[in-house]
Amino acid sequence: MKDQADVVFVNAIEQAGFANGIYNVAFSTARFTPRTDELGNKTLDVNPYISANLRMDLFVVQQLFDSLKNVLEQQTKPAPSKTDVN
Repeated sequence: MKDQADVVFVNAIEQAGFANGIYNVAFSTARFTPRTDELGNKTLDVNPYISANLRMDLFVVQQLFDSLKNVLEQQTKPAPSKTDVN
């Protein structure tokens, strides 16, 4: 048994839904594959793949919502209103 869970960087939510009291969400991660194109130029292909499928009950969805809301409030600033502009 592992002492720690794997850490995966995710780039997008591919699917999400709620059924029978369970929230289901699938995250994808971009895998960058180097290749050479027809002209000999080196480039990267972006190949997304499902890197995590999460299932949780409504209580955990509420906890996740609160956690994300706090991060967004702390890390973003509201746009200035017209009255704030000199």
